[in-house]
Amino acid sequence: MMMALTSTADIKEWHEGDRCLAPSLRDGTLQDVTIQKLTSTAYGEVTALVRFTAQCNDGDDEGQEAVFPVCKLQRPDTIHQSSAASANEKPFFLSSQTSPGPSEPLVLSTTGVAVPYTINRYLRHYQKKGIQFIYDNYAQSRGCILGDDMGLGKTIQVIGFLAAVLGKTGTWEDIEKNRPQFLLTQIDSEHCKPPKLFLIVAPLSVLYNWKEELDTWGHFRSVVAHGLRKDEELARIRKGRSEIALTTYETLRIGLEQFNSIDWCAVIVDEAHKIKNPNSQITAAMKELRCRVRVGLTGTILQNNLEELWCVMDWAIPNCLGSLGHFKNKFADPIELGQKHSVTKRALATGRSAVRSLARKLSQWFLRRTKSLIKDQLPKKDDRVVYCSLTSFQQAVYQAVLDTEDVTLLLRSTEKCDCRSGRSRRKCCYKVNAKGVRVKDLYFSYLAILRKVANHVALLQSKGNTSKKQEQYVKDICEKVFQNFPDFTERCKQESFEAMSDPMYSGKMKVLQRLLKHYLLRKDKVLLFSLSTKLLDVLESYCMAEGLEYSRLDGNTKSRERLKIVKDFNSCPDINLCLVSTMAGGLGLNFVGANIVVLFDPTWNPANDLQAIDRAYRIGQCRDVTVFRLISLGTVEEVIYLRQVYKQQLQCSVMGKESARRYFEAVQGAGDQKGELFGIKNVFRLQTQGTCLTRKILEREGRMEVGVMTATTHTDEEKRRKSMDIIISLMAGPH
Repeated sequence: MMMALTSTADIKEWHEGDRCLAPSLRDGTLQDVTIQKLTSTAYGEVTALVRFTAQCNDGDDEGQEAVFPVCKLQRPDTIHQSSAASANEKPFFLSSQTSPGPSEPLVLSTTGVAVPYTINRYLRHYQKKGIQFIYDNYAQSRGCILGDDMGLGKTIQVIGFLAAVLGKTGTWEDIEKNRPQFLLTQIDSEHCKPPKLFLIVAPLSVLYNWKEELDTWGHFRSVVAHGLRKDEELARIRKGRSEIALTTYETLRIGLEQFNSIDWCAVIVDEAHKIKNPNSQITAAMKELRCRVRVGLTGTILQNNLEELWCVMDWAIPNCLGSLGHFKNKFADPIELGQKHSVTKRALATGRSAVRSLARKLSQWFLRRTKSLIKDQLPKKDDRVVYCSLTSFQQAVYQAVLDTEDVTLLLRSTEKCDCRSGRSRRKCCYKVNAKGVRVKDLYFSYLAILRKVANHVALLQSKGNTSKKQEQYVKDICEKVFQNFPDFTERCKQESFEAMSDPMYSGKMKVLQRLLKHYLLRKDKVLLFSLSTKLLDVLESYCMAEGLEYSRLDGNTKSRERLKIVKDFNSCPDINLCLVSTMAGGLGLNFVGANIVVLFDPTWNPANDLQAIDRAYRIGQCRDVTVFRLISLGTVEEVIYLRQVYKQQLQCSVMGKESARRYFEAVQGAGDQKGELFGIKNVFRLQTQGTCLTRKILEREGRMEVGVMTATTHTDEEKRRKSMDIIISLMAGPH
């Protein structure tokens, strides 16, 4: 903050009881105050104790008192000139932090619409192009999607656009325009233009970050329309006392009618991939929201399939890609078939032609840049996949799950029924299991059980958030398996099952034990991510048993605590390990202090893992970053990771890299081409003797480079020997 010293002579300009204007404690806009007391500090600066009066335009600060340097006060009938304007430029960063460019505006149109110099001097070249892209579409009353990678500054590009269309200067002139209502009413109404109103929709986890960025980069009149103050803030918007409203997806869905009562110039949606399901309530609400222009921000517009791309684009620019059926026939089906490993030359040519045609069509409304733009500002990243063998105990439990009658029903559900009706078993005589549960309802329960066993058998312990059905399945499995492990059963009687974090019961825990011992000894800072908070409990128990200093951040961590945890981790030399929930820690957190990232369990959606990694690998990171993805060998986790690779390949292909390598025989959505990845039989199986599906695929491709590791865990009879052998390469997968 720039400071100006004053002399005692300044006291003569002001008197106790004077009415003047001072920045609001809430949003920095000028409000009506009365001077209570004037004081000269030891450093020669004069300060004023002021009280906000009932004349304030929103009443939020009424009756509150605050102390300001007198240079911050303004008389209602005067305005500070250049010196005061200079002192109130936004943004202003210390030169040691950021080197600003030339102080000149970024002109966006021949009519004089321009990004103020106060913002433009801090923009990178590609960010200026992004602002121009948004404005050009806005000027034509057309929606668009800014699809830059995470970390490239989509937020500041939107703020630059808003500053331009709202006519901001980034100086004291903006503060004058933001004067309270009792002054604005004195202006002839004929000279007042109707205010331009903008709505920003974002996940709750980043909502207040948007507010903070708006306050940092300009003198915007913005409000958060969420929670108990939603109605009050929307009323301010209707009265023209604010120009930007921020809200969440859920708040918008519930209060759609209220939001539709306002004439929005544009709605800007952060994390726009949340509108990927055409049948969801969120998507329906977003499409029903009345506004002139829709702008979406997402670095992962395609997370699972091409239909998601269609849904987001159809929201931003309705019917730009035709109907969903038309899109599938013309683009989605040929492109996905063209990704098949053994595709015919004709199908490959058709797929690539569809990719080129789609890319040309998207170029009008979709702009995407990758981190390669800033690769010179980032350190190196080493992304490794470590395949961990199951312990004999884990393997026995995993096989017991697969041997249950329920899983057998699932595996045979598509076979022809024994009664010779010609129908499949699941649609004929085997619709339910022995306890009356529908076979199709068993799938996700047993899939969840397999994922738990693949990580740590302790996760089978029932907890409040486990469904009653799944509890019964787990109980039956435990009774069958644990009789073969009397030592484990006895140990469970003596202490809580949940606290059973001993690595001897988990192959991954053995690998993690070695990783932590190695890197914490070197004083590296480690981020340990898990999708499951229950698994975080197990990992936390292990840390306590080993006497490790750690911190933890998950969905239950309050916003203020989150910021403190991140700050302490980045700056405190004694805290070198942080346990983080993949979903809670994937957005809005800056863990640049970390140089080791461990993803304990993979997610179906590659974007979740990528966002977790980007908490550490981003601008501001000074050290090389090493990423370890732990995958239980031969289990469903291997299929989960390879599906991530499949989805990433599809995204690479659609975004213009039509020569992307084709690894898989599988074609998503094609019932007769499930290949290695899709279908029940690929999910409910266990590959033993150290066989690795990934290795088979790479051997077929003839690619045997260094990168992917297999960590083999041995039994007690083998004296618990451990080895970590580099055997195959990391294919062109999620990075």
